Amino acid sequence: MPASAHPHVWIDADAQMIFEDDKITAIRLHWVFDDLFSLTLIDQFDKNHDLRFFDEENTDVHDNAFALLSEVSWLTHLRRNEELVTFAGATDFKADITDDRRVSYDFTLTLKEPLDPTKDAVALSVYDAEFYIDVAFTQVDPILFKGNRHLKCHYEMSEDEKNRIYFDLVSPIRADLACQNEVADAGSDHGLSAGDFVSAEQSGRGTSQ
Repeated sequence: MPASAHPHVWIDADAQMIFEDDKITAIRLHWVFDDLFSLTLIDQFDKNHDLRFFDEENTDVHDNAFALLSEVSWLTHLRRNEELVTFAGATDFKADITDDRRVSYDFTLTLKEPLDPTKDAVALSVYDAEFYIDVAFTQVDPILFKGNRHLKCHYEMSEDEKNRIYFDLVSPIRADLACQNEVADAGSDHGLSAGDFVSAEQSGRGTSQ
C-alpha cells in the first residue's frame, strides 16, 4: 500500500492512565524513537557527547523538538463516548537515551476535566493523522493503570475503523478502557493483556511487585 512507505519517524509508545478519586485525570506517556531519528536528536542536542540529556540539554530538546507537538495533541487521542477530549497541557517532560542509543521521551498529559471510566466509554489512540510519524503501542504492557484504588480496569486493543487516517488507508490501533467498582487487591502491580484485569494501584511503569 502507498502508506507503507510514507512514515519518516517511528515511535514505540505506552501509556499509564493516572487516577485520582477513581477518575482519570492524566496520562503518562513513554515514547522510544527509531534508530535514525534518535541519531539526529543525539547529534543535535547531546552537546557533551555523554549519551544523556541533562539540564540545559533536556530543556533544548523540550523547546526545539517537543513543544510544537502541542499543535497535534502530542499525537495522543483520548475519546469519551467517541468525542475527543482536550488536554490541559504537557508536564514533567524528560528526554533520555537508552543503552542501544534510542532517544526516549517521558511526559504527562493533564486532562482539563476528569473522566469516569465506569460511566463513559473511554478509548486511547496514539497516531499522527498525517502519517509522517508512525506511532505504535508496544507489545508488552501498552496500557498501565495507577491510582485506581477502588476500580478494576482492563483494556482491549482493536483497529479503529471509525477514525481512519492518511486518506482512509490506515486504521490506527485503539485501546478501549473499561473499569468497574471493586475493592482493590494490593497484591498486583503489573500491566495487562487484553481481557485481563488490574486491581491495584500501579507504582511504576512496567514493574511488578
